[in-house]
Amino acid sequence: MADEQSFDAVRQGAEHEYLALLHAVRKSHERFAFDRDGRPDAVNAVREALPMMERDLFGAVLEDHACEVAAIEEALYQLALALSRARK
Repeated sequence: MADEQSFDAVRQGAEHEYLALLHAVRKSHERFAFDRDGRPDAVNAVREALPMMERDLFGAVLEDHACEVAAIEEALYQLALALSRARK
């Protein structure tokens, strides 16, 4: 167990496969439809539309959400590893 890598380390090693899977999931149902390519421009447009005082709050909310997504990915990966070990 100590030699197991994190989700992010494994994902980086299989970047092409991960992105292909992510794309397939995105296409599988409308609830998974997201626009990763258009997001930076949309985020910047919203940020620029906000008063200066609220821009930092907006950035903090986005950062918090990104942390949550990373935690969910790691938790699901650890769950998959645990299930794999339990089946051996």
